Amino acid sequence: MMIYVAFFLIFVGVTFALHQVYSVHYAINFEDEEERPERVNQALKTLADEAKDCRDGEPSEGFKQAAARIVGGGIDPRLVLAAMAPGRQKAFAEPLLRRRGRIDTRGTLSVAHLPGWKTHPPRRYRRGPVLVLVMVFSLLALFWGGMSIFTLSYPLDAPGMAWANDLWVLTGLVYASALLAVAASKLDLYLHDLQQIGRLERRLNEAE
Repeated sequence: MMIYVAFFLIFVGVTFALHQVYSVHYAINFEDEEERPERVNQALKTLADEAKDCRDGEPSEGFKQAAARIVGGGIDPRLVLAAMAPGRQKAFAEPLLRRRGRIDTRGTLSVAHLPGWKTHPPRRYRRGPVLVLVMVFSLLALFWGGMSIFTLSYPLDAPGMAWANDLWVLTGLVYASALLAVAASKLDLYLHDLQQIGRLERRLNEAE
């Protein structure tokens, strides 16, 4: 009975790990209102409605209030308005909303990561290496899952490889790899958001 439980857990862990590759690919290449959290859709709608009353890149009073309420009081409403321009919502408005309450444009642009720890957004973030890590950790989870089936029928006799015959050890490795894949995907999204926020500010400054 415990063998079936272990294999079920392995199946769930491998599926979860491989889903990270799909979710990262989907987030990069598609814009789907249904996939966004409802609070994000509602926030975008509210800001888009208020942006209709803005003229010449200057936020209206209603937009300023909405931006302060939704994104945070420390952000320049012009930055939020620039993010709401047609074709920019996925690239710029969504990162602003995901990092709401952490962005401060008073003085120089900074983002709060933890209490007492603020930095400027990176000027450039190369997604490739971190996305490769997502794939590697996901495939590693798949490898451990396959190993569990292999060693059940063909136990390894090599010295130092007894751990590979233990189904619960392999289950733990599957979940460790899956969690690393999740951590890498979250890190990628976080760093990409920071880069986009910095790019948006530079574009706004260049347009002035």
